[in-house]
Parts: sequence; structure tokens; C-alpha cells
Amino acid sequence: LPTRAPLPHSCFLFVTRTMSLTKVRRTMFDIEQRFNRRHRYPYVFLSEHPFSDEFQTNVRALASAPVRFALIDQEDWQAPAWINHERVRGDAGFRNMVRYWAAPFAGHPQLASMRRVWRLEPGAHYTCDIAEDPFRQMSAHQWLYAFAVSLEALPTATRGLWPAALAFLAQHPSAAQNNSLSWLASQARFTGCQFLTNFELVDLAFIRSQPYQMLFDFLDRQAGIYYDGWSDAAVRALAAAMFLAPAQ
Repeated sequence: LPTRAPLPHSCFLFVTRTMSLTKVRRTMFDIEQRFNRRHRYPYVFLSEHPFSDEFQTNVRALASAPVRFALIDQEDWQAPAWINHERVRGDAGFRNMVRYWAAPFAGHPQLASMRRVWRLEPGAHYTCDIAEDPFRQMSAHQWLYAFAVSLEALPTATRGLWPAALAFLAQHPSAAQNNSLSWLASQARFTGCQFLTNFELVDLAFIRSQPYQMLFDFLDRQAGIYYDGWSDAAVRALAAAMFLAPAQ
């Protein structure tokens, strides 16, 4: 039996494919054993392709709570019209996924009733029991973003990002008030620090907020996700540093 009812409007989120069933099963087994069998938070699975019946059956067999499967709108899973495909760095499909995680995922209809999501990465291992409920911790402390790992990105993965950020701030000087930008820039030097979004818990009010959406639209127009290999982690870290106070 669960030790406590789940916090309303909170869920686990996978963006994955049928081919990743083995990895999904491994991660779900861990999260159920280490945490969710006591709390029973629901799961939402999103993909650009329909999930097979086998995938859905196996996932439901592991879950201690309701599971929902849905397709991603094709417009959200493709390069914008202004992208020159000959300049795309690396695999275009991977770039589409990065862009989706950077912002559009928060607008999916299956998440409309959700306030907080815990991103689960297929294949990730959870090796220790999770005693506290991170969703309730976020609610109690009014945190808008929680992460497990922060590290410095390779310079080649953030090329042009900081100049783009400064250009955005020049256009919207009042957007970044009570911020945490000192974490990203030390003595005017861009540190390149970022959160690994693979393990994030995020309040969707942050992603859906006007400042975040303005920044995403601005960066989207710069095409850095496609041309320079910017990650969703880099975009999320930049937005968090600009718009969230350290206590958030």
C-alpha cells in the first residue's frame, strides 16, 4: 500500500519509442521498487510514433499507477521552417528531440492537467531507496526546478549560446530580475554549466511562463539547437539562471 497519496497534478514523463522497451522496463522497475510503489504517481508516455501493443502491455504490468500513452504532434517534432537542413549538426531526428525537450513538450495535451513532471530516461538506474517525495518537497519549498547532476558542457556544445543570451537580454532588459546568472557567468566569462535534464523535476509553470517562452522563441530563431548542437540542458540551464532566484 502507498505510504501517502500522490501529490495531485504530478507525474512521471517518458519521451521514448517502442524499440526502447527493454530500457524502459529497467528504469520503471527501479523507480517502482525504490519509490513509486509507495506513492503511485501516474506515468505519461509520449512518442512521435505509436507505441506497440506489446510495449503498452509490458509497461502497464510494471506500473503501480495509471499509464497514459500519446503521440507527439508532428509540428512539435520537426525542424522549424527556417532551418537549412544542409547545416544541421549530427542526426536531425536527435536534434528534433532536443528541441522538443527544450520547451514544446510542456504544451502536450496529456500534460495539460499536470503541474510537475519527473523526467525518466530509458535505461537510467536508481540504485537507492528514495525516502522523501521530491514532488512534495518541490511544492513545500516552492521550488520550480530540481536536478540531480550539474556539470560543465563542452565548449563545442554551447558555441554561440552566451552571445545569444546577451542579445536576448539587450532586447528584454527587464526579463531577468532576481536571477541566478552569476552561476552561469563568472567575471563576464561564460562557465558553460548546465543541469542534466535527463533527471530533472520541473514545475511546468516555469516552462510555460511568458519569459521562458520568449527566450525559447528567440533561441529557436538562432537555430543553435540544429546548427551548433545546443542541448535542451543548455537551454534549460540558461532559462533557470535568467528567470529563477537561487532559492527556486
